[in-house]
Amino acid sequence: MKKTIEKENYLKTLYKMGENSQAITVTSLAKHFSVSKSTVSNMIKKLVLMNLVDSKPYQPIFLTNSGKKIAIKIISKHRLIELYLFKKMQFDLNEVHEIAEEIEHIKNKKFFNRMGEILGDIRIDPHGSIIPKCEF
Repeated sequence: MKKTIEKENYLKTLYKMGENSQAITVTSLAKHFSVSKSTVSNMIKKLVLMNLVDSKPYQPIFLTNSGKKIAIKIISKHRLIELYLFKKMQFDLNEVHEIAEEIEHIKNKKFFNRMGEILGDIRIDPHGSIIPKCEF
């Protein structure tokens, strides 16, 4: 389970860095995750084998279409959870991110679809970020 969570966190981070037009490198990921470059390189190799990432030596790292699809799903779950925690459970804005980090890895589609039904057609999380539409 931990390995899957790690992979999902890498995909989510790659997507967000790409959104900000950052050139994604082993060094930038190592800094982000506070790990060694060899740790990042090992994970990138795994993600390349899974066809989720495209990486060539000394070139920026990119998500494949499959990787983007998974990253968008994780980000959508995360932001939906934050909104639910804030609006329906009255958590403080500064509490929702950490809780969402844990819950976003749940695989049950019905859980997230129900959460969306309860919230209605709201597409902005409590931090002002767009909640991407996706199939859970």
